[in-house]
Amino acid sequence: MNLRCTSITLIILASSTLGLAGCQVMKPTPDDLKSRAQTSIGKPVTKISNVRDDSSTTYFTANTATAEYSCELPSGAMVALGSMGMGMGAQCTKQ
Repeated sequence: MNLRCTSITLIILASSTLGLAGCQVMKPTPDDLKSRAQTSIGKPVTKISNVRDDSSTTYFTANTATAEYSCELPSGAMVALGSMGMGMGAQCTKQ
């Protein structure tokens, strides 16, 4: 009986973890990237371009009225679990 309860608990925990991890696996929208870049840069972003990603980071270019910035945003399943749904900020450097 105890083995059955343990198995059921593990199955529920594993399916919950996979369900939560899938929430932020999708690629961030351009509006989300723009918002996070504006927060990091501190200036209004006019354009987001050159969006690409690997399994753990989304890379993009953010343009303001006066400069261009290269940005990175942590993304993927492990970030989704680690941040518990709270968005992380982009790291932007002037090109």
